[in-house]
Amino acid sequence: MRTAMRQMMCVFSELEHSMIVARLRAGRKEKAVQGGYAYGAPPYGWQAVAGELVEQPVEQVGLARARELRAAGASLREICRHLQAEHFPPRRSDRWHPEAVRRMLQHEAPYTLRPRTT
Repeated sequence: MRTAMRQMMCVFSELEHSMIVARLRAGRKEKAVQGGYAYGAPPYGWQAVAGELVEQPVEQVGLARARELRAAGASLREICRHLQAEHFPPRRSDRWHPEAVRRMLQHEAPYTLRPRTT
């Protein structure tokens, strides 16, 4: 009986998780339909202001510099050193990390809002 009760609790827990995910997804979709940025933290170089993406000038210059260095064949670590030396501030840390640079470079230029399809 104990095993059966534990399994039933797991079933209802999984159902609750699925319902929460569905509500959040529907809310983000509705926000995007009404106009506005609805998908997590904006990428480096952008900021969400009143539901719209707005360029951040200092970050845009840093982003352009990182792309320039990558096109010249610099490694992610080298780009980190250059951005740190040239005083471009990382968003959530006191220094640049290769993984942060990799994610930053993944986004297209200019960044366009594309609703997720799931």
